[in-house]
Amino acid sequence: MDINEMRDFINKQSWIFAKTYVNKAPHEYVVRGRINGTDEEFLAVVNYIRENGITMHFWGHPNKYIFVGRHQYWTMSDTNDDPTMILNRCNVDEYKYSITWKGTNPD
Repeated sequence: MDINEMRDFINKQSWIFAKTYVNKAPHEYVVRGRINGTDEEFLAVVNYIRENGITMHFWGHPNKYIFVGRHQYWTMSDTNDDPTMILNRCNVDEYKYSITWKGTNPD
């Protein structure tokens, strides 16, 4: 997976607005198993984020984030041992809620 393949994947998705977080952390998501594409593509995007993302903290919780265009992408889990079911994104112009950059992990 490279950044262009990631762009292709995210552009063909039907993103769902997370209504329960509209005031707290507005974002969109796709659910593994309900994507436009294959499970292998989904996992490739997850792995791409985990391998190439930067570590940032959301309310004290570290996670890997990657920026593509005007969106920020992240998974629900940051460990390879915990397969994620959700891929999230937010518009960086609208999402300024409690995210702080802490640099990348030395691992």
